[in-house]
Amino acid sequence: MAIVACVALPNTFADDNESSATLYKASKVYTMDGDPLSPGQVLVVDGKIKAVGKNVDLGGVDLGGVEAESVDLGDNSVLMPGLVDAYSQTPLSSTGMDEITSEVTLDFQAIHSIDWDKNALRRQLHAGTTTVNASPGTQNVMGGTAAIVKTMDHGETVLVENGAMLAAMCNDPASRNFSRSRPDTIYVRQPTNRMGVVWILRNTFDKAKRSTDKDTYTKLKESVAGERPLMMVSRMSYDIVTVGTLADEFGFKPILVGGEEAYKVKAELIERGYPLILKYDNPGTTRGAEGSELCWNNPGILAEAGLTFAIAGDNLLEKARFARRFGLDADVAMASITSTPAEIIGVSDRVGKIAAGYDADLIAFTGEPLELTTSIRWVMVNGKTTDHQKEN
Repeated sequence: MAIVACVALPNTFADDNESSATLYKASKVYTMDGDPLSPGQVLVVDGKIKAVGKNVDLGGVDLGGVEAESVDLGDNSVLMPGLVDAYSQTPLSSTGMDEITSEVTLDFQAIHSIDWDKNALRRQLHAGTTTVNASPGTQNVMGGTAAIVKTMDHGETVLVENGAMLAAMCNDPASRNFSRSRPDTIYVRQPTNRMGVVWILRNTFDKAKRSTDKDTYTKLKESVAGERPLMMVSRMSYDIVTVGTLADEFGFKPILVGGEEAYKVKAELIERGYPLILKYDNPGTTRGAEGSELCWNNPGILAEAGLTFAIAGDNLLEKARFARRFGLDADVAMASITSTPAEIIGVSDRVGKIAAGYDADLIAFTGEPLELTTSIRWVMVNGKTTDHQKEN
């Protein structure tokens, strides 16, 4: 298990714009695009994966006029794709997660609130997460749009700047609102309970449906039409059912986020086929957000039922390890933090797998990734690596 000290982590990426080619040799490569390669080799050229195989033939690959360096990672070494966090507020500044002056903020964009120097973003990187879907918070009923970025500083790589619309079908938008208090503040607004959340959602979807305004409701209309992803945060079983009711009424298909009590309504989720992003908490409490009833084998139950889901949150590798311990199949656990989240958020053509043409986002391990005794040797983003051994 990699141990990361709680200190400011320096940027460890080299400032080298020259062409380069490196062939990495490992005891095993989890490509997430078929069976693992054992042994396996990955050729990285100028930040992209050029070739993958048990024995890559350099003579048959265009290296752009440079000579390939060979790096043997040694016995028991393992390579897997960089981890993908499908729902996160970690990159956002502490004051920029929500625009809470209004219940509905369709034009809010998370990309403008990302703090590229945030230490928590560095910790995500050093724990293996290379791509995050930076999403608005849940203090608003409609919170605005997410941005998909790499966990490197200064915004060098933004995959999607103005992405999924976020809505909250939970109690969060009502948690700090006091409509009958005085004097007036930004908290003297609706909703003040779950019923109010549902009303504002229904009212907003209805306004978008009837509106002829080309600007105000454009993004929400795109979400209803399936042209823009719609993420709906919903944790409790009855709120998940309400999401289905709203979806039937207005004709949209959401990505469900949260899902702490999804195991209670798995039959309905299977019938509807909603992609699910699980906010999966490690032990330490028997209750989740909003007092939801936690089931530590929630991922295992959902996988057995045939549901497609990603695991989201900080320390993704630890969450996958914990899910595996409590019953989740190892292959599904690995996919739930790599290829599946990439597919759900719409970037599966660039990240989440080790395949030719993909971004060179890799993690090098000292052993099997889901084993507690395994450490991260380095993390690579776009062909540039961190050196954990020197920093930890």
